[in-house]
Amino acid sequence: DSHSLSHCKIVLSELETGGDILPDTSGGINFTIIEDNVLPPEPITLERSIGSDIRIVSYNTLNEGILDSDRQIHFKRILQAIDPDVIALQEHGDWDQIDDIIQSWFPSEQWNASWTYRDLVILSRFSIINDASMISSERTMVALLNTEDELGQNLLVFNSHLSCCDNNEERQQQVDEFISSWRNWILNDSGPFHIEQGTPFIHVGDFNFVGYKQQVETIRIGDIENEEQYGNDFLPDWDSTAIVDLFLRHTHKRMGYTWRKDWSSFSPGKLDYIFYSNATINVAKNYILNTLAMDDLALDYYELEWDDTQEASDHLPLVFDISINDFIGIEEGAIFPHSSTLISNYPNPFNSRTMISIYLSNKGIVEVWVYDIVGNRVKMLLHDNMSKGNISIDWDGTDYNGRDVASGIYLYMLKVNGVSYAGKMILLK
Repeated sequence: DSHSLSHCKIVLSELETGGDILPDTSGGINFTIIEDNVLPPEPITLERSIGSDIRIVSYNTLNEGILDSDRQIHFKRILQAIDPDVIALQEHGDWDQIDDIIQSWFPSEQWNASWTYRDLVILSRFSIINDASMISSERTMVALLNTEDELGQNLLVFNSHLSCCDNNEERQQQVDEFISSWRNWILNDSGPFHIEQGTPFIHVGDFNFVGYKQQVETIRIGDIENEEQYGNDFLPDWDSTAIVDLFLRHTHKRMGYTWRKDWSSFSPGKLDYIFYSNATINVAKNYILNTLAMDDLALDYYELEWDDTQEASDHLPLVFDISINDFIGIEEGAIFPHSSTLISNYPNPFNSRTMISIYLSNKGIVEVWVYDIVGNRVKMLLHDNMSKGNISIDWDGTDYNGRDVASGIYLYMLKVNGVSYAGKMILLK
């Protein structure tokens, strides 16, 4: 026999006698299961939205994984697919091999490496003006990159690998010390080296935030727990506001975990973070790369293997692009992809079916979706790796389930390698 559950109540309880119960009031929390058809998320393409955006990758490589001969090929494919400008590594204690390895993977540009602090290193296509340790445990380092030509200012990158697991007190001490050091740097120019007021900054790494929320808040809003030792709270952005705790998702899945070890007793979780200065940085594309969630088309296009991220490390790479454009939003005309031309649909208006015609001047991953006028997805008409040339796509006026849709205005959306263009069509019955 099978049972269908639609309405229930939930109570959360600790196992031990006298343990906490949620909610505090009796009766539990009402929960209703609705049989909605949840469509898959739109895939995030790996390329930058704009080629000139500055791309930063944060990656815990698990015991110097890039040096491991069995795992190195996985890291190579991953990093070449992402094509970063800056790489912040954790769990990498080597100091004399990594620069040559990265240089060999990207031979067309000169790469630079910071000093290795404990197990932290930053590699960059931009020259490194200065670098230093930020806290006494050397679990946070900082590097100043020469991005004057690109950003108009140099870029400050913090890279952290805080104490693991149940070491909550150690982690809190480390974030308290960091905010104290950052406060003194901004207010008194007493940091490890000089920076200009308003220098853009980003803080990435494996923070191991598996315990108390306070540690996240200390980094984000400067709420120091041990003020007796580390001084007053300090809002960490240049405009005396909180910095942004960016929530990234997997490119092909509605998930945000950054650590996964299938043979572990621990569930996947978010251990890796990206914090950034909202006062000085315009965020562009960002994502977590998990090849296990990618379809064959995307894997083939980016020359990746299905198990690359799984075999490389127990952490996933986090990707963050900084927009160097002052204009935020969609510039008229810029949304139109240079690599493709959407001709239109014919007939329009139409009664039962219409043909959408596209010309591609270059190959690419092509998606064509139909949306209703309020933005709900109706049907995906194409998701394929297409060659250069003409494409014709037929829509018969039906939805995902093959049901006829109502008369009205619909939108078709063409996406080629992440760049989109939309058109309008009218269905009359």
